Amino acid sequence: MLKPKNLALILTHLVGINGFLSLFGIGDKLFYFLFSLTYLLGIYLDYKNYYPIRRWVLTLFSFILSLYFLSFLSMENLLKPLTNVLLLLLAIKSLEEKKPRDLYQILTLSLFALSVSTLFRLNLLFLIFFLLGLFLGCVALMFINLYSNYNRELSKEFLKEFLKVCLAFPLLVLISSLLFFLILPRTDYPILSFLNQKRSLLKSGVSKEVEVGKVGEIQEDNTVVFRVYGVKTLPKNFYWRVSVFDTLVSNTWIRTVKEREGELRWRGRPLKIVLEPTFEDFLPVPDYATFIGRLEGLKVRPLRFKGGYYRLPKRLTKPIRYTVYYTNQRPRDGVLKEYLKVPRDLPGSIRELAKRLSKGAKDDYEKLRRIYKFFKDFKYTLKLEKFEGNPLEYFLFVSKRGNCEYFASSTALLLRLMGIPSRVVGGYLGGIKNPYGNYYIVTNSLAHVWVEAFIDGRWVRVDTTPSYTPPAVRKISKLSLLLDALNSFWYSYVVGFSYKHQLKLLNKIRNFSLKNIKVSPKFNQYLIKFLLIFLIFLLIF
Repeated sequence: MLKPKNLALILTHLVGINGFLSLFGIGDKLFYFLFSLTYLLGIYLDYKNYYPIRRWVLTLFSFILSLYFLSFLSMENLLKPLTNVLLLLLAIKSLEEKKPRDLYQILTLSLFALSVSTLFRLNLLFLIFFLLGLFLGCVALMFINLYSNYNRELSKEFLKEFLKVCLAFPLLVLISSLLFFLILPRTDYPILSFLNQKRSLLKSGVSKEVEVGKVGEIQEDNTVVFRVYGVKTLPKNFYWRVSVFDTLVSNTWIRTVKEREGELRWRGRPLKIVLEPTFEDFLPVPDYATFIGRLEGLKVRPLRFKGGYYRLPKRLTKPIRYTVYYTNQRPRDGVLKEYLKVPRDLPGSIRELAKRLSKGAKDDYEKLRRIYKFFKDFKYTLKLEKFEGNPLEYFLFVSKRGNCEYFASSTALLLRLMGIPSRVVGGYLGGIKNPYGNYYIVTNSLAHVWVEAFIDGRWVRVDTTPSYTPPAVRKISKLSLLLDALNSFWYSYVVGFSYKHQLKLLNKIRNFSLKNIKVSPKFNQYLIKFLLIFLIFLLIF
């Protein structure tokens, strides 16, 4: 039967499902699964028009369980408990007999769900949820209003005319939303950024430490970390510096040197970077960066540390833009005692190898050439064999297969045993060209670790890892690049639409002059009057 109640129920449940989907991955997985099943059960009960559980029982249960979820609230964990409460309330409302006010409440809860999802994701997926919620929500709102005032069977002629109005309503709302999006004041500094959950997106070579000796297959991830603009061709061996490590402790490279240093006076060549929210405090820069311009979206200035890497005073919870200047000149910061330290428990076989390689060498460059020659027949792999004992000893003398962390760690230790100061650098290698947006993307799968050796008063890059293409990179399709280009446009012109963009838009409108149009002055006067009258009628409408 074509009754307003039935149509309102269908549309409201579609909005509720959209709210559930928008919260996927934010709340606890177990509760998300249970509440989703409960909501589907509620849809079935509506279909059967059968409601076995009394309303007061559902209300009491939701109140108690909500208090349980809210008991986990803390400054470090705000988003997940709130998400669980929203999922719970949506599930409970689905089990109740639906009066118009219940349908209004489901629409309101779904709107809250969509709002909470913005704290977790602002990509194109959110745009899909937003447009579905906007369209279905507006149409559902009109049918609920019809249901509360006229719950009789509808004729096809009436339904046809009513649907025209329903379809026009969300269109007008969307146009109004675009207008408010352009003119409402905004700030580069989000008020609710503290609600973002802490997530770690990065793999090896870019975190606070670099661990070697992991057994098994190292997972790969093609998540985009940052995008690079302003360069026509990016060399395959282009290095991105993120962090510098100086001490090996229990097969893990850590930072003990945390001295600050000033930025260099010359700026070099510029690159524009858009960094995704990493929920970490690092800042990727070309190797070797000299200066960083203003960070769009942050009030803070990046801190430069010894070794030429940058960190932020706080974790990054939103996309930011910055321009970085770089040069091909190598760093010349001095040598510290940490750059010659070797673990006391280092196997004797590795010490003997260093002696053998350095025996009779004329200078440090000769020692370096011998190290490269030693690793010539080694292979790169992401699938590590099981072993017993020291992982580097097994890598050097048995398997001769490993990832970049093994090559860099072994190289740094051999250099130190030969008396050459060295340090491990973590970052990324290369980039992937996106022809649809004319920019480069750098993904987690491009994470890389290499070494710097101090020779003749400057640091020399040493990378003994064999040339390779990460398997995950081969899986990047043209479709994924096209979607990333759309994501890039979305972030640049929608999510990243700041007050600066508003000022540029206003300046363009202000600078636009009807004098540039070659028509009579009288026509210009009539045109201006017509536009003013049209604007007044539009605002009244």
